[in-house]
Amino acid sequence: MKYRLLLLLAAFIWGTAFVAQRISTETIGPFSFNGIRFALASLSLLPLIIWQKNSLLVRSRKTPSHLSLPIACTMLGFVLFAGASLQQIGIFYTTVAKAGFITSLYIIAVPILGLFLYNPLRFSHITGCIVAVIGLYFLSYPTNGQALNFGDALELCGVIFWSLHILLVSWLVRYYPGIILAAGQFAVCSCFNFLAIAITGESLSWSMVLLTWLPLVYGGVFSGGIAYTLQILGQARIAATEASLLLSFEMIFSALAAFLLLGETLTFRELFGCFLMASGIFTAQVPSRIVWQGFHLK
Repeated sequence: MKYRLLLLLAAFIWGTAFVAQRISTETIGPFSFNGIRFALASLSLLPLIIWQKNSLLVRSRKTPSHLSLPIACTMLGFVLFAGASLQQIGIFYTTVAKAGFITSLYIIAVPILGLFLYNPLRFSHITGCIVAVIGLYFLSYPTNGQALNFGDALELCGVIFWSLHILLVSWLVRYYPGIILAAGQFAVCSCFNFLAIAITGESLSWSMVLLTWLPLVYGGVFSGGIAYTLQILGQARIAATEASLLLSFEMIFSALAAFLLLGETLTFRELFGCFLMASGIFTAQVPSRIVWQGFHLK
């Protein structure tokens, strides 16, 4: 139970971090926020790396010659940059609750994309995906005949990169410790964001940073360093299936935090969509005897 509570605490921090991200849009640009946020996240993990430096030197497998640590961190950092950028820009045009629920679709997208890596796909994944997509329609598709909300569309595109990120982590963690990869990817992601600032000409000043210091600290130190550490500790004793289910509670926490802290509300139609999406995500975690693996039903 202690390890389950650690995972739920991580989900709580990630869910409430959506509020910090939404508040930051009023005072600072998306690339500036993410650049500083992930720099803080990387720095916050340094004490843990120093504390565990002896155990971190042990690798479970021999590292391939073409997969050095800088390359691994660059791959993760770029995918994280893409996903976080789409999420941060998208949250400016949508609500915190909707952003949290749409982002949680990675729980379903990961097994589907994993088919290309010959990972098993259960029948419950397919069922859960169908239910979640129906829920997404009720949550995000307007009733007035207009196009899909721009922010929701960006959040939906971001799901692809969050899913790719999870698949990359599951592959690269075989060769490098998770804490090292986390700190490295945060640093690389921060660099990509500052490069984006230079390319786009986004404004950044000390006054913006001072006005946004609390969301930056919460998004960087708490959502980055602390929550990631809690995830690692929790998954040490909890099976991956149950762990992903517990972590997906971030969508519930994001909706509650948006209501309590920002006063955001959802219509009955949107609430029904949230209910269907949550049901689909939870359904996808149910064990099933019918498994699709490597494009062969067995």
